[in-house]
Amino acid sequence: PSPTASKVNHLYGVKAWKSWVRQQNKQRTQSEPPFAALSRPADLKEDILECNSVELSFALTRFVQEVRRPNGDAYSPDSIFYLCLGIQQGQYLFLQGRIENIFTDPLYGQFAGEITEMLRTWRPKFSPGGAVAASRVAESYLWECKQLGAYSPIVLLNTLLFFCTKHFGYTTLEQHRRLSFSNFTRCSKPCSRTGKSSYLLHRSSSTAPPRQETGWFSEHLRKRQTAEELEMHQNVANALQCPVRLYEFYLSRCPESVKKRTDVFYLQPEQNVHTHSCHWFTCQPLERSTLESMLTRILAVREV
Repeated sequence: PSPTASKVNHLYGVKAWKSWVRQQNKQRTQSEPPFAALSRPADLKEDILECNSVELSFALTRFVQEVRRPNGDAYSPDSIFYLCLGIQQGQYLFLQGRIENIFTDPLYGQFAGEITEMLRTWRPKFSPGGAVAASRVAESYLWECKQLGAYSPIVLLNTLLFFCTKHFGYTTLEQHRRLSFSNFTRCSKPCSRTGKSSYLLHRSSSTAPPRQETGWFSEHLRKRQTAEELEMHQNVANALQCPVRLYEFYLSRCPESVKKRTDVFYLQPEQNVHTHSCHWFTCQPLERSTLESMLTRILAVREV
């Protein structure tokens, strides 16, 4: 896939899947003894849409471990992420009545864990001339494949995590775990184009250790470190991708009792919640392992 493309080409993922399935089925047929086909499990299915959820979950876990380029070379982790986004997009586009998220649904936990582990050590590469080779995965792909937005509680959490990573530069788990409801404020300021511009202001304590300075500069630095202000501006062009609106929607789906808390921001989703429910989240913090997995995948996005 081209690093500059703005849309996911799901055919890359579908072709890679079919090629891998054919290779696996061929190898199994060639290596088994005579008449073994009468008792062995059915072959992997080339058509992803013919796989039920259990079959797809099991096969995807193997796919990300074993898939290779046509020339036999291994794919980079970000390219495998791209291929799987294409598979996810194909489900949404072509599978009527079956909307699954292979990255967040519990049934696909083993697959999600496998691809997250691959991405954990991934870093952008540098060309011989010193230029950075961008990730194959762009922010626009995540919106297109419904990994960002308000489609479900976990996707909404993923979106807020993405915004705070992108706009605040928060790239560590501990930085995100320090976020709290009490430090977010919705603000506005005059704007020549729209009359008024909204933004989220987050006042937080700095995570950097204090420098050993004396006198006025020491006091100035201390105040700056203990009252860091970060802003996240509205998206005027696209309300469905607006950080301010999605934050407000998140608040509307949280219990009233948590909205002033100083010790939590990302909440654990309710189990089996309906999208039309008033409350999507419990009062408990999101599990550390879930937050860490989501952040690992977000850090593989080009714009971050």
